[in-house]
Amino acid sequence: MFVPPLLTAEEDILYEVQPDSIPGAFDISAADYIKAGERDLSVGRSLRLAHISDIHHYASSLYDEDSPVFERFSYNNEGRTVLYTAEILEGLKAELLQREIDILLVSGDLSVLGAKATHQEVARIFKNYERSGIRVLLTTGNHDINNPRAFRITYEGTENTDSVSPAEFRGIYKRFGFEEAVLEHDESLSYLTELEPGFMLLALDTSYYQDNYRYNHSAAQGIIIPSLYDFAADALEYAEEHGADVIVMSHHNFLEHYEIDFDLSNFMVNDEGKMLRMLEAAGVHLALSGHIHKSDIKQNGPGSDFYSAAVTAFSQYPHSYRLIGLDAEGAGINEFNLNTGLDKESRHEILTNSWYIYYRRNFLEQYLRLLDKHSEAQAFDMAEYFFLANLYSQQGLEDYLPEYIEESTGAKLFIISDSFMKGFAAALPLDSPPMDRNVELKW
Repeated sequence: MFVPPLLTAEEDILYEVQPDSIPGAFDISAADYIKAGERDLSVGRSLRLAHISDIHHYASSLYDEDSPVFERFSYNNEGRTVLYTAEILEGLKAELLQREIDILLVSGDLSVLGAKATHQEVARIFKNYERSGIRVLLTTGNHDINNPRAFRITYEGTENTDSVSPAEFRGIYKRFGFEEAVLEHDESLSYLTELEPGFMLLALDTSYYQDNYRYNHSAAQGIIIPSLYDFAADALEYAEEHGADVIVMSHHNFLEHYEIDFDLSNFMVNDEGKMLRMLEAAGVHLALSGHIHKSDIKQNGPGSDFYSAAVTAFSQYPHSYRLIGLDAEGAGINEFNLNTGLDKESRHEILTNSWYIYYRRNFLEQYLRLLDKHSEAQAFDMAEYFFLANLYSQQGLEDYLPEYIEESTGAKLFIISDSFMKGFAAALPLDSPPMDRNVELKW
């Protein structure tokens, strides 16, 4: 039986460092980036919708909040918050209602470890969205199906629990795209549905879960199974016959979203561009995705009117969501950080918790690793640069990154270091057009 490790030896050291002993706990509550570019460009467009990804929910029935094992797990989740996911989804619902947005697209990784209980709880949350008048349409992520590492946390440790099969996933989420689909793919969880007259959503199931139990882990890379090309062709033809523009949604990305010489294949749809060429040839302009935990919009080369728009993880501070307005001529896209929708009494507690988890992942982990080859002062400067530059980059705010961060001592130390994160750190301030927030696309 698989017993999931909660902490590696290095992470165990990280866990022992408590908030009052953290060097340089940055106060970023009033940072300019929080409001940078927050202007709703969807207003006045014929179709307005919201987009989130990578919720990474963990059902409350799977843990005891007072368990020290759960506390350690909550700190060891790659910078994602698991304690308040239900509350931040409730806050999102309030903000979408306030902004009069009635369609929410969710591009996968609904769960952190694919447990059936988690999916059932997420479905209940989205059922309440629909009762409030917000239509939810979703697709799969690499964490969600046939996950052999699904577990529940007891007071003493962990034990395996049920994941879900593709059929069970569809059954749990049937009302969020599948039941109302005009076309469904028999061999995956892909479907085509109408958003409103003139617009359709093609949800592509790009997650590769067929061999998860065989290899005892959930595969990160995206894949297009052979029959999905035929289904996509039929869906695009159907939309054309009905005079509708198509928006594509998948968990994995069709274009690379970092300006970096790094192997990004685990974040991509690994089909050598075949599906991308099919979509572009059919006149698709916009593909929505997640997985990479970074907000970024990329154009498929000069002169192309195909754009890939990835959004950062909603489970991760500062809990960002996209608003997208579409019409026949183009799109208005912006991103907002969750704030006003949160209950006033719990807002500080929730955001402080998620900020602290993000801080541990993106400053403290770097700091402790850098101490191996650098002085405390050098490690601090480098970790400070990495934390702040990554914070801006993941929110698609490279253009708003203050010059003092980009030219800091920490940035210069990374350039001359032999850290395995050297290339990634150097790429954080870089972003090719278009901008990722406050952007209007024309086609």
